[in-house]
Amino acid sequence: MAVPALAPAAVIMGVEGVGAMAARLAGPQLKRLPLELIEREPFRRVGDNWATRAGRRAHEALRDRLKEKPGWEYEPKSTTSRLKPDVGAPLRSPAAPGKRFQMEYKPDTPSGRIAGARGARKYENETGNKTRAIYYNPKPYL
Repeated sequence: MAVPALAPAAVIMGVEGVGAMAARLAGPQLKRLPLELIEREPFRRVGDNWATRAGRRAHEALRDRLKEKPGWEYEPKSTTSRLKPDVGAPLRSPAAPGKRFQMEYKPDTPSGRIAGARGARKYENETGNKTRAIYYNPKPYL
């Protein structure tokens, strides 16, 4: 009499047992993920989004533009500071080789304007040279 009454429960426990055994055997296989190429997925890396890519393109265009101008320098190295502004204007006087105008290149957005003003202040305080922020329209670089 007990066998017909216990048959539905035995079937369910048997199916659950098979499922549990399959999950236990599949565990190591599931831990091994397929090969993921982070560079191929544009939004996976932190800090690499459409805005930073546009900024890199804008800085490349600036570097190419400055190569054509004599005396202008892209990211000049300073002897008095570890900071590098984006643009160094030609030397102002041969008598004072360390004196030159510097520029910080930022996007013309609200956050870019704040960062540009903050960066210009920082470079001016650190190097003692006049520094100003110049802004670019980010739309052509998107």
